[in-house]
Amino acid sequence: MKNNSKLQRGPARDDRIPVLALDEEIPFPCNTGKRIRTYNILKQLARYFAIDLLVHKNNADAEAMAAMREIGVEPVVASSSIPAKSGPRFWWTLVGHLFGPYPYSVASHYQAGYRQRLEELLSTRNYDLVHCEWTPYGRYLRQCPLPWMIATHNVEFQILERFTDNMTGIHKLFYSLQARRMRRFEVAMFRLAHGLTAVSEGDAAFIERLSGRRPTVVANGVDLEYFSPASGQADSHQMVFTGSMDWRPNQDGLRWFLERIVPLLPADSPWSCKLVGRNPPEWLSRMCGPEGFIDMIGTVPDVRPYVHRAGIYIVPLRIGGGSRLKILEALAMGKAIVSTTIGAEGLGLEDGRHLLLADSPEDFAAAIVRLAGDADLQASLGSAGRSFVERHYSWDRIALHQKALWERLATSGREG
Repeated sequence: MKNNSKLQRGPARDDRIPVLALDEEIPFPCNTGKRIRTYNILKQLARYFAIDLLVHKNNADAEAMAAMREIGVEPVVASSSIPAKSGPRFWWTLVGHLFGPYPYSVASHYQAGYRQRLEELLSTRNYDLVHCEWTPYGRYLRQCPLPWMIATHNVEFQILERFTDNMTGIHKLFYSLQARRMRRFEVAMFRLAHGLTAVSEGDAAFIERLSGRRPTVVANGVDLEYFSPASGQADSHQMVFTGSMDWRPNQDGLRWFLERIVPLLPADSPWSCKLVGRNPPEWLSRMCGPEGFIDMIGTVPDVRPYVHRAGIYIVPLRIGGGSRLKILEALAMGKAIVSTTIGAEGLGLEDGRHLLLADSPEDFAAAIVRLAGDADLQASLGSAGRSFVERHYSWDRIALHQKALWERLATSGREG
């Protein structure tokens, strides 16, 4: 990467600090946790910084580009595409990366067209800082002449390691190999970057133990006006799950819920459960079956009506990292939640006060039954949860931590 970019770049667009953000895609529509976080953080930061967002061309349609410009962020589209995650080409590419030095998610996102567009931007525009919105994109910046930072949504190798705990045979071997490569890559990136953020104190402490670098905590947040309690009575025996159905931790959690927890629920109660989220795989839809009380709703334009009607919000995650936007949204809507400890980690929630925690199928089923039979408990958990997110998780409050870090890096060059 060129080292003379300071001499060749043109003037900034305005008096805001110019920042280049790198990500895989435009965070719109806001239908995944990562997109929701990125969109809302950038929306707040665009009040103070002139932000260009470099992305691959996969979802860079006119609507998505217009949505970014509406919040003050200028999308820049590279000629490259993110490889598909299914089909023969995916499996062939996966096999091809088995013997390389990088984990698949890093190697597959490192594209010539993206690298070339990045070099053009650094050579012609007057940036003071480069921001990576996902750790794998740090690979593009090893020789970057400007201060640069990484925003970690998760500790990626930790997710891969958790996958291996629930697998056997060749799948366990594959994920174990990927986890080792990802750990090596992430630690190297954490040490190279001029600044780091984590979404929770737990992730920040873990990253510090790995790399000797203490990240700034920029937590996940929630739109408190959009996600608010509804008037009217919810169905105390109706459950709801929301989340991207094409994200493997969600798939694993729902399989566990359907196979291990549902059979433990009393058959003589009027249960119903709605699974809401984009791109459900066929195997998951088949598990719900044509009959019974589990309904695969799939992709919807607005999850709120389904959450409002349910008395119980479930988070049966066994794999994951970071913190859970889905829980923050449910808390903001005043819902009573049953979650695994992993599903709720990183948020500072108290078991029995803000939600119910359960890690075995028996305990999870018992918590559901308890909530269904106790309207007062549903109401008290919902009220306490709403108050908690109002105090700690509004996006404008959270973005101030990112703002302060960007300002420090842009002026001094390195955090800590």
